[in-house]
Amino acid sequence: MGWSMNQKILNLINDSETIVFYCKYAPNWPVLFLTENFNYFGYSPSLLLAQQISYPDIIHPQDFSELEAQVTDAAMSDMAFLSKWVRLKKADETYVWVDIRITFERDTSGQVSHLLGKIVDVTRTVEAEEKLQLFAQVIHQTADLIKITDKAGKLIFVNQALLDKTGYTEAELLGKNPAILKSEQRDSNIIAEMWQTISAGKIYRHRLVNRCKDGTTYCEEMTISPIFNRDGEIEYYVSTGKDVTDQVKLQQTLNDLAMKDPLTNLWNRRYMTEAIETEIKILDREPSEFGVMMLDVDRFKAINDQFGHDVGDDCLICVAKLLSKTIRSTDIIGRWGGEEFLLLVRGVDAIGMARLAEKLRTKVRGYEFSKVGQVSMSIGITAYVQHEPVNALLKRADEALYLAKNNGRDRVELM
Repeated sequence: MGWSMNQKILNLINDSETIVFYCKYAPNWPVLFLTENFNYFGYSPSLLLAQQISYPDIIHPQDFSELEAQVTDAAMSDMAFLSKWVRLKKADETYVWVDIRITFERDTSGQVSHLLGKIVDVTRTVEAEEKLQLFAQVIHQTADLIKITDKAGKLIFVNQALLDKTGYTEAELLGKNPAILKSEQRDSNIIAEMWQTISAGKIYRHRLVNRCKDGTTYCEEMTISPIFNRDGEIEYYVSTGKDVTDQVKLQQTLNDLAMKDPLTNLWNRRYMTEAIETEIKILDREPSEFGVMMLDVDRFKAINDQFGHDVGDDCLICVAKLLSKTIRSTDIIGRWGGEEFLLLVRGVDAIGMARLAEKLRTKVRGYEFSKVGQVSMSIGITAYVQHEPVNALLKRADEALYLAKNNGRDRVELM
């Protein structure tokens, strides 16, 4: 009965990832017993039992030297066991990391006579820890501004670049809400939209103006990504950002010189085209919701013919102001040409764009224009398809606008 139970235990060990050995406490640690699963490393246990190879032959020289010294020190003390991670050379000459745990067997005089140990492959654990260390080093050394919050929005990590930029210490930021960095230029609606997006498990991108500890501001191009646990629940939020203050200032200067429509003060066709191209490049790397909207003043030629071009120009200026006040700060509105406007919509799917388009149409339709009275708009909308060229996106929006015109004007069409 006892032998049967011992055999069952031995079979259980041989079927496990834990290798058990028993050896003399003598030079080279002669092996007296070794479980069969040692062949996992490509060696037959008989090689060690016959002392054709020994532990110094298969444990990395530096590691064995350290292990042997630790065993010697432990044997001279009252320690019952020790554990160490070492590199073990497999039969194919490659190394794996193993956790070797040694228990000391002592004779009646208290001297160590034998070593009883177990060996477990921990290569995956070591590699995972090395990746984490590399990841941590990269995060700390990158020039990007990185912060991590828990699901309640409290900061649990900030990297050195963020501390250098804002002038805060780590102690001053950890445990706080990222709102500690907000400036008065931040739109509360954007914050609400951000939380709505990331709480839904989606990536959020936006450019924000933040404030440093000394009161100065900087412009940050920010991407916030939710991190999920194994149960699929949001556990953390990771924000990566770049300081784009200088680029923004330069861009604003150039826009004032060459990118604005002189009549409506909206972005002109050139700027809108470049904005779409830039957005598409970002989306092709990091997919997100994006679409365009073409808006056209109905029967505008008749307005010019009846009231004159000055009145027509005033009408376009009023339309531009109405559209600009109604869209979100994340959207980009421009004059595409003549009586036609183009709107770039970020972070919203086709249904959301349709709602926004209807809101814009209603806003214009309900306004009383000087001399002209009521004016209507036809709107065509379309969502971006991954990796499609700009002209394909614009063509589809134009076709949607054409459909709205053909279906009676003063309406929204999605294509």
